[in-house]
Amino acid sequence: MSPLPRFFASTVLLLLAASAALAAQPKRQATGVRVNPAEAPPATEASAITVAPGFQVELLYSVPRNDQGSWVALTIDGKGRILASDQYGGIYRLTPPPIGTTTGTKVEKLDIDLNRIAVTAAPGEPEIKKARKAPDGRVERIETGAHGILYAFDSLYVMVNENRERAGLWRLRDTNGDDQFDDYRFLRFMRGGGEHGPHALVLSPDGKSILFANGNHTDLPKDMEKSRPVGWGEDHLLPRMWDARGHARGRYAPGGYIAAVDPDGKNIELRTIGFRNQYDIAFDQNGELFTYDSDMEWDQGSPWYVPTRINHAVPGGDFGWRSGAGRWPDYYADSLGTTLDIGPGSPTGVIFGTGAKFPAAYQLALFACDWTFGTLYAIHLTPEGASFRARKEEFLSGKPLPLTDVIIHPGDGAMYFTVGGRRTQSALYRVTYTGKEATAPAKPPPPTEAAQQRRALEAFQVENAPASALDTAWPHLGSPDRFLRFAARLVLERQPAARWTERALAETRPQAAIEALIALARVGDKTVQPRLLTALGRLDLGRVSPELRLPLLRAWQLAFTRMGKPAAETCAAIAAQLEPHFPHADALVSRELVSLLIFLDSRQVVGKAVPLLSVAEPIVTTPEELGGKTLIARNDQYGRTIASVAASRSDRQQIAYAYALRNATVGWTPKLRTDYFSWFPRTRHWKGGASFGGFLQNIRTEALATVTDRTERAALDALSQPPPPSFAAPPIPPQGPGRAYTVADTVAALPAKLTGRNFARGQSMFTATMCVMCHRFNNEGSGIGPDISGAGSRYSIRDLLENIIEPSAVISDQFGSEQIERSDGDAIVGRVVGEENGELLIMANPFMPDEKVRVKASAITARKPSPLSMMPPGLINSLNLEEVQDLLAYILSGGNAADPMFRQP
Repeated sequence: MSPLPRFFASTVLLLLAASAALAAQPKRQATGVRVNPAEAPPATEASAITVAPGFQVELLYSVPRNDQGSWVALTIDGKGRILASDQYGGIYRLTPPPIGTTTGTKVEKLDIDLNRIAVTAAPGEPEIKKARKAPDGRVERIETGAHGILYAFDSLYVMVNENRERAGLWRLRDTNGDDQFDDYRFLRFMRGGGEHGPHALVLSPDGKSILFANGNHTDLPKDMEKSRPVGWGEDHLLPRMWDARGHARGRYAPGGYIAAVDPDGKNIELRTIGFRNQYDIAFDQNGELFTYDSDMEWDQGSPWYVPTRINHAVPGGDFGWRSGAGRWPDYYADSLGTTLDIGPGSPTGVIFGTGAKFPAAYQLALFACDWTFGTLYAIHLTPEGASFRARKEEFLSGKPLPLTDVIIHPGDGAMYFTVGGRRTQSALYRVTYTGKEATAPAKPPPPTEAAQQRRALEAFQVENAPASALDTAWPHLGSPDRFLRFAARLVLERQPAARWTERALAETRPQAAIEALIALARVGDKTVQPRLLTALGRLDLGRVSPELRLPLLRAWQLAFTRMGKPAAETCAAIAAQLEPHFPHADALVSRELVSLLIFLDSRQVVGKAVPLLSVAEPIVTTPEELGGKTLIARNDQYGRTIASVAASRSDRQQIAYAYALRNATVGWTPKLRTDYFSWFPRTRHWKGGASFGGFLQNIRTEALATVTDRTERAALDALSQPPPPSFAAPPIPPQGPGRAYTVADTVAALPAKLTGRNFARGQSMFTATMCVMCHRFNNEGSGIGPDISGAGSRYSIRDLLENIIEPSAVISDQFGSEQIERSDGDAIVGRVVGEENGELLIMANPFMPDEKVRVKASAITARKPSPLSMMPPGLINSLNLEEVQDLLAYILSGGNAADPMFRQP
């Protein structure tokens, strides 16, 4: 790493000293700043929200967040009152005013304390022996911190998230009629928490069970009684590369999942898997389940990036999330694809318009909240085969409008939604229809014949299904409908493989044969592999129809990932069959072929693939993946970052080749090595998400590890080394005098709106306060901390100040660090970013991210989340108040000098 300029070096020393001092202080819970509620900023006015024609939005309640928190989940109780959950605190009961008036919302906090009573442990978990106490001896009050709440079966079900000792499903009842919950039952412990932990709860269409959605950092419940998905795995033919910044490292399939449970917390059935972080789920009137899953925005620009998406969450489905670069492409035959790509964003609440006094199209629509871009989408679904096609409409949007949840009230037929999350300003809004279209209850289209066939097959996707189910399912293996084929294959996988192995091996219909052989690879006996490979060999890649090429290549992959690598002579014979087809006219087929041929130790593939690193391939990018022009144009911060990624035109096909070639060990010549490693410097101007550059660097590192000659490896290392980062000292240094800023004092000293600010000085303060060293901003800077390009669309001035002054109050799962305790008694606090030869690689100093501390995994006695942010406090303490305002304006404007905040009077 190149030396830092003197300005930064001295600043780093001061900040590290401040950070060390903070770490030495007694630990506290991240409760946020508590000030006079009157000082809380107002929520975005309804007049500033754009809504579809014929609808109106009303602001009913601006939450005093320092008393009532930031609301993230909604439900309606048995008396028609709205219940709202604070992300880190309690639950509130609201009675909104009648339609026609916006004043008089009644709000009360429910008296719920998870530490007030003796807690019976959830099944399979250790007993919680006694109430927790604060350091002064008082019994500590424990709020719910729920991400999901549901009123059903005369009970309030609460999915506790932000209290990991008590995280999981609770049932609360009022047994004495005083309108407060006095009976607490801890039904199921959920090991996980935070923004990728346990989430929403919904009632099943038949009213007999509860479904819940858990993100990819939540383990499966213990003693799970049933599972619809069968035999999931990672199924990577070549070694997976974990996220370059350590996120979700060590998290494996099933990832995020949806499960069902009975009212007493018994009989859990796993329903659907393979999500990244689906916050909420919703049923349509025909009982079809949908969700809105998140993207991994750090992957933008890479071949494995997928945007946020609407998924039709059928029973048994696997939607392909695997950690790091292992994310499955949408076309893998053993997964189900997207119903609709939405684009970049942060999915939160979803609900169907059932019961709304809206026009029919909106009653049948799925409403999906995007927290990042402040957009509520109406997803219009049309039955198509066994599933649906969909289109999106921006139903409403605002700035800032960090949407968290949405409900339809059965009493007045209005829509209610909340904004908030991560301690941002929260509010409750109401949407009503004032147009002239009819609002009588709308009937959905009846299920298609294919949908009815899929549901009939789903009934056989259980243990002990009759053997006759095979005859029912088999014809559908050859269906042109992906959802129908998938359902049929799951029927096979539920039956003993011995019943249908011979039938699979003898199948002659190409589509049906591929599906049957995929099933056999996934659940069949490994001894059948030679015959399985022979059956696959009968399917000529050059002769099957175009739509079967990728499924056929996936079947080859699964034959190896599930049953192992065959003998060298067998690998050579299969490689000889596939080599003539590479490179292929279909770029995606080429991606799969290069991996297969490298796995098979082909001696031709390196010579064919390396020259392709100099060929510009067509970029397989959809407008939805980038958010579309409308979304990018509306958001002048994060949208510009996405536009920058698109404009840099990183060649994802070349990256896919380089990623696979890092594992090739045969077929290299000195010239091919030189050509391969010469590719890396050519990528230095490509832009992508926060992990994009790290992935490219890790590809290079792993490729170098396959070069056995030391002299050659050193030369190739020098040839492919990226240029060192450079950070110039700010052109306008801080003038000060500074002060020890607090949130309350700073907010009180600032005007309500920032005007007449100095853009050049704000830009310089961004450098002077070290923001550029840890944060990405308009696709520049470092990726150690969150990308703050879109801060203006999510945060008010106060929100931004809280994140700067109190960085440990709210720590996103993606940017947290760990406290790692060793057997010698020492402890290290940092972020785990890799693992090599039995050692964890830990970034302990955010200002020197290339320096890693190595700790032997065998010497680690404990790992737990650190309550302290890697961002030190006091970063703005060297600035005077004018400089602070310029810095805030620069960040909130997204670095836009034309923003009205910089307009001079």
